Amino acid sequence: MPDDDNVIRPTFGAPRPAPPERTEPEPDQPPLRLFGAAAGHRVGLIRDPAAQEGDVFRIVVGPEDEHAVETVALLPAAGDAEGEAERIGFAILRALEVVEGAV
Repeated sequence: MPDDDNVIRPTFGAPRPAPPERTEPEPDQPPLRLFGAAAGHRVGLIRDPAAQEGDVFRIVVGPEDEHAVETVALLPAAGDAEGEAERIGFAILRALEVVEGAV
């Protein structure tokens, strides 16, 4: 996964490993569920059972004209985490729509 420097994660305050280089998505990356696009960016959700943190939902954002996405929020895949991840994703999408309308 790309750079996770500004990720909202459930382990606030815990030391993190050095971020990996930004690269194109791996061919075996879990599928992206797209919420929509606004302000030149697309917002989606990836369930990543092979993540370093364990089985997680990644809310991701990336330019519409590129394949690469960046994780902006990370939730452990437990309970109603998928519903919460959807709410976060749609909130991010709405924020981008507001920004796009202001331009």
